[in-house]
Amino acid sequence: MDLFEEIQKEKEDFPKLHSFPKKISKYKLNFYQIFAIGVFIICFFLGIILGNLFATCQPSSFYYYEACSVTEFNFSLMIAIWAIGLLLSIFIFAIGHIIVLLTDISKKLSKFRV
Repeated sequence: MDLFEEIQKEKEDFPKLHSFPKKISKYKLNFYQIFAIGVFIICFFLGIILGNLFATCQPSSFYYYEACSVTEFNFSLMIAIWAIGLLLSIFIFAIGHIIVLLTDISKKLSKFRV
C-alpha cells in the first residue's frame, strides 16, 4: 500500500469549535488525571496566597535601612510556584495517561490469548 494513500485515509480536518464538547465528553479521566488537575488548581491559588504572605520590600534610597517601609506583592515567588505546580501536574497527568494506554493494550492483548 502506498504511504500517501494511507495518510489520506487517516487524515482528518481540524475540529470545529462546536465539536469540542462532544470530543471532551467521550474522554474519561482516571484518578491520577483528576488528581493532577486538583494539584494544579491548588498550586495556582497557593502561588497567589504565598506571593501575598511573603511580600518583598520596595527598594528605597537608603542602602542600610533595616525596616521595610513599603512591601510589594512577590511576583517571582508566585510564578515559581505556578511553574513547579504546572510541571508536577503535567508529570502526574502523564503517568495517568500512560496507565490508560497500558490498560487499553492489556485489554486488546487479552482478546488474542487463548
